[in-house]
Amino acid sequence: MVQFLPRSLYILACAACFMLVWQNPIMLFLAACFSCLTLPVYRKLANLAQAWRQKLSAKSRQTPADRALLRLAAIFPISAYALFILIAFFTPIATLILLVSPQAAAGLSRLRELREANFQMPAHWVEYIARIREEFAKYPTIEKALNDTINNLDSMFTSYIGLLVSQGFGFLGSTLTLLWLTFLFLMLTILFTRYARDIRKVCSRILRLPNSMLGRFIIAVHKALKGVMLGIVLVALVQGTLCGIAFYFAGINQPAFWGLLATLVAPIPAIGTAFVWFPLCVMLWFTGKTVAAIGVALWGALFVSGVDNVLRPFFLRQGIKAPFLVLIIVILCGLSSFGAVGLIAGPVLLAIALQALEEANNYYGKAN
Repeated sequence: MVQFLPRSLYILACAACFMLVWQNPIMLFLAACFSCLTLPVYRKLANLAQAWRQKLSAKSRQTPADRALLRLAAIFPISAYALFILIAFFTPIATLILLVSPQAAAGLSRLRELREANFQMPAHWVEYIARIREEFAKYPTIEKALNDTINNLDSMFTSYIGLLVSQGFGFLGSTLTLLWLTFLFLMLTILFTRYARDIRKVCSRILRLPNSMLGRFIIAVHKALKGVMLGIVLVALVQGTLCGIAFYFAGINQPAFWGLLATLVAPIPAIGTAFVWFPLCVMLWFTGKTVAAIGVALWGALFVSGVDNVLRPFFLRQGIKAPFLVLIIVILCGLSSFGAVGLIAGPVLLAIALQALEEANNYYGKAN
């Protein structure tokens, strides 16, 4: 009973804290992940401030300026880290807003026009596709699977992309809610980082895990997050940029907007940016811009897809030691279960599972 009491109190403390933010589990998860990813930055700042304090304290006589610098050194790590977080968070957002916001409204309108016009395909092509679908109607199972696939793709373009662009750049949603979630994310990230040692201690005592084992779990999650940032986020940005460049030289209006759409769909395995550049190639082809259509198609198939096929597996496998096919399945399952957050949650959960298996195997190996 005596041993169980402190553990119960730790659980009570965690439950009380969780009740404060339980309505925002996504922000809680993202803040924890971002804190884990950027924790080395805070520790370097803390070590720098510690060396600074030791150098000032070693002086035999301290001037008022030295005492002021000592007080400044005490708040330097968390202040500098908060500034780093703000810059890292708002710089890409501000860049995207400046580049894409002027084109967002016109781009969305053009996207709707193209969808309604079947991406400007000739009437006989549309009729031919309709006849093919009529043939599939003779086989109800195949027809249902085809309709479900088309509806899912259509839903992705109309709901997922439209929601991200409209609310992200047009603030069509609740501005106060967006500001609150941003503030909550930043504050939770800073708190998680500032009290990382205490959080680790509490987790170790609740789960009754040795500090060394818990440290290996943290390292595994950190590597997984680094792999996600490089293999998914960075690669998606590179692919979107390459698509935007191709759209600009092909004479497509609002190239930054279409490049943003390519960035958003790039993490989808296998197809990714083809959701954007292939329909635009069809539009260019049937509007008489044959050379531009062929050029965009070759650029997308060779260079944009090449980046996906080479860099994504390389970065992801650096972070998570698992076959690339397993990583693809994990990402798809994460998207299905958690939405866009699944791009992060899937690899993180896989990293935890693999590390747990490794720890269990090591335990039984020592026991035998």
